[in-house]
Amino acid sequence: ARIDPLARNKPLSGDFRLSGLDLSVGRPFAPMVERLAGQLNGSGQITGTLLAPQVNGNLTLSNGEVSGAELPISLSDLSLRAQIAGEQVQLGGEWKSGPVGQGRLSGQIGWAQGLAVELQLQGQRLPVTVEPYANLEVAPDLKIHMIGEKLAVTGKVLVPKGKITVRELPPSTVKVSDDTVIVGHQTEQGKAPMAVAMDIDVEVGQDKLAFSGFGLTANLLGRVHIGDNLDTRGELSLADGRYRAYGQRLTIRRARLLFAGPIDQPYLDIEAIRQTDDVIAGIRLSGSAEQPTTQVFSEPAMSQEQALSYLVLGRPLGNTGEDNNMLAEAALGLGLAGSAGITGSLASSLGIEDFQLDTQGSGDNTSVVASGKLTERLSLRYGVGVFEPANTIALRYLLSKKVYLEAASGIASSLDIFYKRDF
Repeated sequence: ARIDPLARNKPLSGDFRLSGLDLSVGRPFAPMVERLAGQLNGSGQITGTLLAPQVNGNLTLSNGEVSGAELPISLSDLSLRAQIAGEQVQLGGEWKSGPVGQGRLSGQIGWAQGLAVELQLQGQRLPVTVEPYANLEVAPDLKIHMIGEKLAVTGKVLVPKGKITVRELPPSTVKVSDDTVIVGHQTEQGKAPMAVAMDIDVEVGQDKLAFSGFGLTANLLGRVHIGDNLDTRGELSLADGRYRAYGQRLTIRRARLLFAGPIDQPYLDIEAIRQTDDVIAGIRLSGSAEQPTTQVFSEPAMSQEQALSYLVLGRPLGNTGEDNNMLAEAALGLGLAGSAGITGSLASSLGIEDFQLDTQGSGDNTSVVASGKLTERLSLRYGVGVFEPANTIALRYLLSKKVYLEAASGIASSLDIFYKRDF
């Protein structure tokens, strides 16, 4: 490169040539990427001035690979072509993902009057992994447009098949408040986030998208439109569903997730039933997903006790103590689920983290158990018997990730060392 420092505009001239530049040298700067490979070749000329350089030439990336366990998608056989003309670059490329997935990228990027981006992303049968919840097959057809600080994403995303598995969350799970400040993760004040305009249609379940979690197994299907600020409109339904509650496998008669606002606040409309002869008994979940309401119902209509008896026992309510205990346990579980939000907030204000309120045991041994963390290593559990005057209290201290010490006091006292191993 050559530059004239005496001239007013600092004229610039020169050329560049790349031959076999190995991209793997950049892997240490991308901690989430476990494998980064590819060869970069190209050549061109440099003209213009120091403040407004003009580049004309081309760059080619071949045999590219980007993969890592923390990445939702892996790219292989990546090839990318960039034709540079002055103050803009024309892009075109394709890649493979998994055994049959293919993707394409095309468009242009300019920087003459600020950054301007026009890209189109297309793909078929791309495997996407969201650890530890989902393994999906995705077919995007998106257009990305950006001028200055305004970004717009439009198009369609198909999720025809896959599997979503969600582990059971504690009843006290709550969303962090918007005004929460995490020490060490503060962002710069006064800098507004980039405005994103979205117009995306998401269609799921054209083939089979299986869901399993919270005692529910079903197939998801439906359509949701995502607008600005992740505002959503649409409906997802659950087909061929089964729900496990109180030792029973209930049939999903109706199950819908209704979106009419923020994407993380859908509304529930779910009925799980059990049919015994001519009587249908079931559970109805409705309202916001953050604070749903639970109702036991029956057809024909009857008292809540009889409806719950048909739901749990499959027959009318008897006079035996065992029947009464089983129904009391089921009713207690419903009541605790409804009060989880209040008890969780109270425990949080007292400095107790991961607070849980649930039932344990069965029959005469049923108890209400409250547990939570006092510190990162020390947790407390307290149980109260429902039918027997037996209270227990236990302190657990975490020695390592796999070994913990527990001291318990109740009908009998104990001090134990536990070793835990997950498979």
